Amino acid sequence: MSSTTVIVLIANGITAIVSCALLMLVLWQAPQRRMNLLFALTMLLLGSYSIANGFGRFIDRLSLPPAHTTYMAIALMGMATVAMFFFASEFAQQRTPVTRAMRLAGLLMLVTHNYALWTDHLIVNIRPVPGQEGSFRGDWTALGMVAVATQLLYLLIAAILLYRMEDERGRALWRAPVLVILASFSSAVIWPVLHIPVQAVLLAVAALALGVPVLRYELFNPLAELHAELARKNAELSEASRLKSQFLAHMSHELRTPLNSVIGYTELVLSGTYGPLNDTQRDRLEKVVRNGQNLLNLIRDVIDLNRIETGRVVLDRVPVDTVQALSGALDTVAPLAAHKGLEIVRDFADAPPALGDETHIRQMATNLLANAVKFTDAGHVALRAHGDGEQVVITISDTGVGIAPDQVEHVFAEFQQGNSPAARRYDGSGLGLAITKRLVELHGGRIWLESQPGGGTTVTFTLPAAGGEGAHPRPA
Repeated sequence: MSSTTVIVLIANGITAIVSCALLMLVLWQAPQRRMNLLFALTMLLLGSYSIANGFGRFIDRLSLPPAHTTYMAIALMGMATVAMFFFASEFAQQRTPVTRAMRLAGLLMLVTHNYALWTDHLIVNIRPVPGQEGSFRGDWTALGMVAVATQLLYLLIAAILLYRMEDERGRALWRAPVLVILASFSSAVIWPVLHIPVQAVLLAVAALALGVPVLRYELFNPLAELHAELARKNAELSEASRLKSQFLAHMSHELRTPLNSVIGYTELVLSGTYGPLNDTQRDRLEKVVRNGQNLLNLIRDVIDLNRIETGRVVLDRVPVDTVQALSGALDTVAPLAAHKGLEIVRDFADAPPALGDETHIRQMATNLLANAVKFTDAGHVALRAHGDGEQVVITISDTGVGIAPDQVEHVFAEFQQGNSPAARRYDGSGLGLAITKRLVELHGGRIWLESQPGGGTTVTFTLPAAGGEGAHPRPA
């Protein structure tokens, strides 16, 4: 195999590879779009022309008729020329009478040129070039010269139309037909003298001149615009979150101050400061205090959750006496449990110290115990704790209404209490478990729940043990 043949095969192979790569990239993004299909057809024809050119170097070895291979290459180049303009005018999204006329002219040119080509009216007497393996030449007829001139004129008009388009998408493509014109001249002028396949290189560049704008405007620009849109949305969400936090911070004071006054004055009236009350009056005022306290607790929970979400909760991580913290939580809910006649089971006397914020550990235990007492009408509520290696395991169990298995995953979400009829009988904001979960995770622990309808609920959470090697909770 001669060095010229190797060079021709490499050059045409590069053109074929570039064409196929662009074809697959564009079809991958939207295979059903008309514009992408036209681009794929153009790349397929350019790649096929390059393969035919390379295959032509082996005609004599395979004893094939050179005319057929030559006709095939010429026909492929003519079809690629017309397909290129069809794609370019589709891509530019500019349909004018001129572009429609060019499309019609291209189709007529294809029909007439191919008919004349395959009936031996364009090029004749195709023969090997002496001393040049795999090279052939033929004699162009007068009609063949007109056909070549017509094709070059078609490419020139296409380049001018694209260059003068108002749409920048169309203007980005004008170089491709110019490169094909140069490729045709190089085949006629440079190749016979230097045997350098400049034509194949120029066709590869022409394929890139078509493909790069497509990727830019149809793939990368939309991705960049999508990224910018996401950035804008994120900025809007951040601003909305900031405004929400600011609103809650202001409203916490505006709501709690008058609410505390309402509760305070109502308790003064209940205490008899302003005179005796009858049973009806006392009952109504006790309801005012009770509902006022519920509303105050709801406001406090919303504020706590907002502070956690915005990262404004600072944990004072120190060794905490687990027994003392849990005892304090039990003391808070004991009156409500006693009022309902529930038994309190304590089993945490041997619990080791935990590493964390004592106030928040007591808050977590109180939230879970209050939940257990609220959803339990008879039986007991148990609080247990023990050490397990580098962590402290705290468990609150009850004999209450329980939770359906399909609702377990929802109970740690904000404003969720489960959808069972039993759960809907109890008041509450649905924030206690959500706040507890966030606080447990801030301490570097985890929390989970096990329950069955009518069979009670067991909630377990872990905290790092004080002095343990694994006591490296997540920063707040």
